[in-house]
Amino acid sequence: MLQLGLHSVIVGFALFSMLFGAGNVIFPPYVGLTAGPEWVIGFLCYYMADVGLALVAVFAMLRTQSIDKVEGIMSRLGYIPAKLMIAVMVICIGPLLAMPRTCATTFSLAIVPLIGTDSVYVSVLFAGLFFALTFLFSYKESTLVDLVGRYLTPLLVFGLLMMIVLGFISPIGPISDSPKIENIAWMSISAGYQTLDVLAMVIFGILIVNALKAKGYSTPKLKFISVGAASLVAGLLLFVVYGGLCYLGATASTLYPDNIDKGQLVLGISSRVFGWEGSVILSLIIALACLTTAIALAGAAGTFFSTLTNGKWSYKFVIIVVCAFSAVVSNFGLNNIIALAAPILTVLYPGVLAVIFLSLFDNKIKNDNVFRSAALGAMAVSFCEVMGWYWPEAFAFVKYLPFQQPGFGWIVPAAVFALLGSFIRPSNNNNV
Repeated sequence: MLQLGLHSVIVGFALFSMLFGAGNVIFPPYVGLTAGPEWVIGFLCYYMADVGLALVAVFAMLRTQSIDKVEGIMSRLGYIPAKLMIAVMVICIGPLLAMPRTCATTFSLAIVPLIGTDSVYVSVLFAGLFFALTFLFSYKESTLVDLVGRYLTPLLVFGLLMMIVLGFISPIGPISDSPKIENIAWMSISAGYQTLDVLAMVIFGILIVNALKAKGYSTPKLKFISVGAASLVAGLLLFVVYGGLCYLGATASTLYPDNIDKGQLVLGISSRVFGWEGSVILSLIIALACLTTAIALAGAAGTFFSTLTNGKWSYKFVIIVVCAFSAVVSNFGLNNIIALAAPILTVLYPGVLAVIFLSLFDNKIKNDNVFRSAALGAMAVSFCEVMGWYWPEAFAFVKYLPFQQPGFGWIVPAAVFALLGSFIRPSNNNNV
């Protein structure tokens, strides 16, 4: 049991750094800044909508014993739809959006403030270096999680905790008497929900279970215990770090306006906590946060597509392709790529959440059409929401759906479609 606990801690550290990207450094302080004296409420709402949902996804996957399948928790949708949804998620969250963004964010927030230039030549050179490191850490599938968990994550956690502890010992300023915005809870819930960490957890699930299976935890019981323990370790680390960063933001609530750039807010807090060395330390924290996320995304893409193609695309071939593609995208047309990926993820996300929540009752729901109909209803509403970005008058009805304001307008349609799906006779053909 001691060995199981140690392995779970290492994998939990790795999972923490996989989920903790640059956005996770930047947004919690802003929650604290805008919430002021209500920063605890803001933090708890943000945490539950982000990490809480991600942990629900893990335990739903464990409950259905789908965490180590290539189609994952989407398996109840059918053979082809499940693989298609996971493939689109891996591509969008990986080389099409998040991987290039980790590099671009590191360059703009960590490198440019240090060197004082954002030259295209320097940017290209940095992208090459960033993704060369990503490849080196991810090219060996069997050791990826150990490398991240044993070496990179402790450095990241140490830097974050050092900033948080110093900020607690010597606050940079008094907390304001009142919040800067209304509806702190809804704003924080919406922000946590929009992080898309649930999608990342669905993709990272196969990485962490493979890492633990390689250590001998292959039976359903051992997988449940080891993966569950690793997820709780990651959740506890995120609780401490998010809470600390929200508090630091609250102590800056009398020093900065609510319209401050989020990156500049973190830089200002870091400089006040650490002194003149603050920009260097913050650069290291952001670089480690982004690099570990990029490594995990590259590894997840390699594992998924090599498994999907039965080895025709080798793991190493896939990560070479995604790293090279991401290096190019991070320098050219990133905004256009984000504009392409964001609508796709907006449509997919509610469908994935609908399946996750239904999977908590997997053994009670015998009809796969309940899952298929719920996902269809959720994604249909999200599709209308995306269409409303371009034709607001034609799709104005979406904003009148219950819970639409914080982004949960899909819930009622998904429930109605799930009910309708229960009346559709299940098919014996699971390949469609």
